[in-house]
Amino acid sequence: MRILVTGAAGFIGSALCQSLHSSGHKVSAIDNFSNYYAISLKTARIKEFLEPNNLKVNDLDISNKNELDKYIISLKPDVIINLAAQAGVRLEIDKTYKYIDSNLVGFSNILISAVENKVPLFLYASSSSVYGDSAAIPYIETEKNLYPTSFYGATKLANELLAPTLIKNSSTVARGLRFFTVYGPWGRPDMAYFRMIANIISGSDFNFFGDGSIERDFTFIDDSVSSIVALMNELYTCKAGFVDVVNVGGGRPLSMNYLLETINSLTGKNVLFNRLAANSNDVRKTMSDINLLKSLIGIEPKIQVEEGIAKTIKWAQKDDIRINLDTWVNSVK
Repeated sequence: MRILVTGAAGFIGSALCQSLHSSGHKVSAIDNFSNYYAISLKTARIKEFLEPNNLKVNDLDISNKNELDKYIISLKPDVIINLAAQAGVRLEIDKTYKYIDSNLVGFSNILISAVENKVPLFLYASSSSVYGDSAAIPYIETEKNLYPTSFYGATKLANELLAPTLIKNSSTVARGLRFFTVYGPWGRPDMAYFRMIANIISGSDFNFFGDGSIERDFTFIDDSVSSIVALMNELYTCKAGFVDVVNVGGGRPLSMNYLLETINSLTGKNVLFNRLAANSNDVRKTMSDINLLKSLIGIEPKIQVEEGIAKTIKWAQKDDIRINLDTWVNSVK
């Protein structure tokens, strides 16, 4: 299949491109190389995952409708997997436009283009952030009580509301992927696990928000990518106009304190941190109900956080990674 992956220099995107290529698909990749964090990390991912497979990442922003349309028309993809987004929940209010440009304008552009050009499959990144703090635990896809606590989460919920309005009368089928705290080697340097590990290995500054009691449903990168590929293949069995959302998580919430203790134990050192007040954009707990995921693809995430963090620490200790950790952590804007 001809598959277009957006956000291809990102954490999930780069690993997904490699997986799709190794499965025999013809992969096209785009990214706008946002400076939200160091571009050098994105280029390092490209060198690790894409260049060995002769995959080029084209510099293209999905908020540019004209250029995006031209690209999709020339490419004629069978599948679009839209992972391009402004990530994170802590941007200052004067940078809120970044969520609007990428998550609302950009998303609308690629959704419209997919429908206009009769792309058979459209998958896109949503987030556990859509559930907010009002939804019942564990989070289930049929939950109606959705009140995101962050602007980022609200834009992702908006994506889920927009998709059915265009898909229902089209020849395209669509699926939103509600990711739950994806982590692992080559991850995002704004994430707590990344910054904790960088603190121990390179002495990077780490700010610990709140008392550490908030819980997250951590999902290892390999499990996330396997789920995306399987959910893409399953989506081909659906009729035109079909649209849904699926949780991509492990169903095992763990506290930030447990994460801290795990990293301390695995490294034999203690993370040093600055204790700051809890952030109002952080939900108290995320936990994925994975029954739908299992029913659709017959598999569920396997790698426990203890194993996944150990793999990430081993990656971070490599000489070519270790020397860059502080730069990557301090680059987050």
